[in-house]
Amino acid sequence: MVTTFLAGLNAGSGFAGHTDWRIPNVKELQSIVNYEIADPGPTVSVAFNTDCAPGCTVDGVGGPMCSCAQSGYYWSATTVAGDPSYAWDATFRFGFVNAFSKYFNEYVRAVRGGS
Repeated sequence: MVTTFLAGLNAGSGFAGHTDWRIPNVKELQSIVNYEIADPGPTVSVAFNTDCAPGCTVDGVGGPMCSCAQSGYYWSATTVAGDPSYAWDATFRFGFVNAFSKYFNEYVRAVRGGS
């Protein structure tokens, strides 16, 4: 699912004019959590939850200016050491970081740059 999502963002001329989208590692994902925002969140800095106007969809898939976050679980690109069937995720409801089975569906937030 994640690879299909990224392929869609990076296809053709890309999303918002860029073709280098990727899934953040767990430290990057946790770095956008704002622990001063109360439950039910989303507990992300305002830069990652703006322009949520009608027509925008979760995580900007609706248009290049959308940046809406949900108060749910988001996958990171970091696999759990010792168990490749698990990956680290972060919840934008409470700001927790968890190890979770890759079998389940969760949100993804694509980023650019870095590694």
